[in-house]
Amino acid sequence: MTSWDYATPTSLGTGVAKTEINGGNPLTKPTQAQTLIEICPYMASTGALTAGQTYLTKGIIESNSINLLPKQFLVPPISGGLGTFTSSLTPMLDTIETNTPLQVGSTQQFRSYGQNFVANTVANKLGIAFHYSTAQTSAKEMFYDMPNNETSTGTSATTVSGEDLTINDGVFLEEITPALVSGVVTVSESYMGEIKVSSNDFENSMPLNIPCQPMSTALGSAIGVGTPKLPRFKNIHMGMKSSTTISHSLVLEEALTASGNFIVGYGYTKS
Repeated sequence: MTSWDYATPTSLGTGVAKTEINGGNPLTKPTQAQTLIEICPYMASTGALTAGQTYLTKGIIESNSINLLPKQFLVPPISGGLGTFTSSLTPMLDTIETNTPLQVGSTQQFRSYGQNFVANTVANKLGIAFHYSTAQTSAKEMFYDMPNNETSTGTSATTVSGEDLTINDGVFLEEITPALVSGVVTVSESYMGEIKVSSNDFENSMPLNIPCQPMSTALGSAIGVGTPKLPRFKNIHMGMKSSTTISHSLVLEEALTASGNFIVGYGYTKS
């Protein structure tokens, strides 16, 4: 038997501070639950989107009673458009596998947070849904992490290095989630590129080069742009050392008049 519950959507404000959602309160799991199967973040603007601004946001789950760290993951981003654009695109929802063991009969609690990478004129609101099971999990628990900061794409069709991330106690890299988002939108320009992931601490040198979700703009002075779905590349199963430093870079396929931003999230298992 499974059930769903959610941490109430809460405003993250217009800055970049880590903000607890669910009204600032913990979420208590059902006493019968033995596994947190997956989660589903969902986000929207609290007002009219601002041209040239993007909600690039991470969700975070912590607990004082459950050993589940780290769990910080990218939320599907929402982009502003050009001029007085009349429409926006909120990406389709997607779940994030966790397989976190829980203690049956207990009232363990989760604390849920959101944090924007860039400040915006209008606040966004984030919620996170939780999928529980009364059965014990037989799958490996998934952990999620990412660099502390996003990186500017620049404006040239070239390769740009992002910020490194060191993962400790990981065994297999299982998932890569790239996010390429717009800044100030220019008519008839596309955001298209690939992320190259590498590490001297991987078990082999096979390539991990993956495409970002492309975004295109139309013709006119009032256009919208958006990410229809945040891609998650799964089943990678790349072995890692006990301390692994991962590097990533963006290969931008087309020059831009104004830069955007990119960042990569990683999912992995521990021993």
